[in-house]
Amino acid sequence: MLDFLRPTHPYGSHVLRLVAEAQQGGGDLFDIARLCQNIEPDDRKGWERAWLNLAEATEAAARRALEAGHKQTAMQNFFHANQYYRMSDVLLTGAEMAKKTQRFLKSQENFRAAAQIHKPPIELVTVRCGNEEYEGYFCHPENPQPGPWPAVFFLGGADAFAEEIFFSGRQVLARGWALLLVDTPGRGSSHYVKGIPTRPDYEVPSRACIDYLISRPEVDPKRIGVIGISMAGYYAPRAAAFDSRIKALVCWSGCYSLLDDLYIFCKHLQPTVQRLLGGVSDAEAREQLKSFTMEGIAQQITCPTLITHGSEDRLMSVEGAKRLFAELGSADKTLKIYDDPSQGGTIHCSHDYWAHNLPFMLDWLEERL
Repeated sequence: MLDFLRPTHPYGSHVLRLVAEAQQGGGDLFDIARLCQNIEPDDRKGWERAWLNLAEATEAAARRALEAGHKQTAMQNFFHANQYYRMSDVLLTGAEMAKKTQRFLKSQENFRAAAQIHKPPIELVTVRCGNEEYEGYFCHPENPQPGPWPAVFFLGGADAFAEEIFFSGRQVLARGWALLLVDTPGRGSSHYVKGIPTRPDYEVPSRACIDYLISRPEVDPKRIGVIGISMAGYYAPRAAAFDSRIKALVCWSGCYSLLDDLYIFCKHLQPTVQRLLGGVSDAEAREQLKSFTMEGIAQQITCPTLITHGSEDRLMSVEGAKRLFAELGSADKTLKIYDDPSQGGTIHCSHDYWAHNLPFMLDWLEERL
């Protein structure tokens, strides 16, 4: 049995992330809890089988509901199935890329089926960056104020893709802001389908995404914010350092050096990072990651910046968040470290504190957009 409320095993931590997203329609807490009752820690095959079975059953329920004309029920189940297919993928290794790609495509298929029903609209979009093309979604806000919309470009971390992080960013829509989700290099369809590895100069693909936002007539170019979650606590600051069109930056976990603050700090993430770099060796990863740093760059960030981080984060060092904050060039900057285990929020991305941490971040952003 897995305990996701107070996880002592990595499997439980994966589930805790899903439970947080389930609060925004990314799954059903009771289905998740029932499944966890029948999984033992380290039973990798049992994990994969259980999540795949739940995904397939939930997708089948969605299709029955759609055929019967029950669109809202269908949408809910398609969204849930999207997440359960992702969960069946998270323990697969780089040697199982064919299977990982298959699971990703099923996850994407279900999300897009839900997106077709969702109101307000979720548009499938593409963003061009040099010779590369990235897929993503432009999500329309709920009940926006008259006039051009504020917009948030939301970047996911290492193993996150657009179809998943929608549930992390969904509250943005309730604020009356548009939301842009794009599978930039090393993430989602760019990684699984197109084989585009991650890169240190993340300001380049990010600039292309901001270009896309600016091109939308509904968007107010003077009110664009960027949020980066997890490993995107490195990607998003790189974007803000080189693009003055970004008016506010939120790091949902902060990172100064991917080599020091993530790769060396968290050994079990090393195979994932090697895969995202293009399937390189440990020695090659360590050499390449020397370029994934904010050294000499953080000072260029002058827009208002918020960093939140858990003091007991086991995936990304809190010291990296502190160092990034110290070197920011912003006059308006805030560092919020959650350090009270009895209250929650001390773990990676404060997954157990989203009902409090996410509103805090969006309130901060609202005051600046």
